[in-house]
Amino acid sequence: MKNLKTKKKYFQVYDELKAYIIKNDMKPGDKLPTEMKMCEILGVSRNVLREAIKTFEIIGVLSSKPGVGIILNSFNSNFLSSCMFLNLIEDNVNLVEQSQEVRKSLEISYAKASFSSIDEDQINRLNGLIDKMRLHDEKIDFYDIDSQFHHILYEKVDNLVLLAFLDSAWECDKAYRATLVYDEPELRYQKHKKLLDAIKSKDYDAYIEALTYHFSYEFKHSPKNN
Repeated sequence: MKNLKTKKKYFQVYDELKAYIIKNDMKPGDKLPTEMKMCEILGVSRNVLREAIKTFEIIGVLSSKPGVGIILNSFNSNFLSSCMFLNLIEDNVNLVEQSQEVRKSLEISYAKASFSSIDEDQINRLNGLIDKMRLHDEKIDFYDIDSQFHHILYEKVDNLVLLAFLDSAWECDKAYRATLVYDEPELRYQKHKKLLDAIKSKDYDAYIEALTYHFSYEFKHSPKNN
């Protein structure tokens, strides 16, 4: 057993928020109190509170919506996979880097199934995302576009566990995003364009080459989980 005195503050806040949700029989769409109010009640800083909320966002329980507040979500199919990431947070592992290593192996392993399952509707949607990437618009969150792109690539593969893991890995990446070396907007755009070009030309070898190239990055630093 662990000495509870050493338990991280934000995990104590996490436990309190979980108890609050259960005690108040909250339903999907219900809002938690404001950050200011919760900080006052719990006696913690805003940074500590936000770390606790981040863990809920990773597993898909809560969403922070600007101008609205912190909303309770419906149960989703990625819940069990997301819980795996939550359980690793406290162990101080390089969560983003390790999840990306596994994601790379999975995406390449399922590349053949992905490539052969992509239809015209998916290609049209991928085209739309590539157009957004090309703009390099700072107002557009590249994370959202990138995650949509990869979800589309694998959405017709007959493996819900694969999709659940990939989506959960993206949520982990979003919450604990690490800076990548030599992965600027133009290069990221070119990497995804190579993938789409290979799909359009029905060239599987080019698709594998583009997918391998896509993951040819290194982390500038490890994400901070404390």
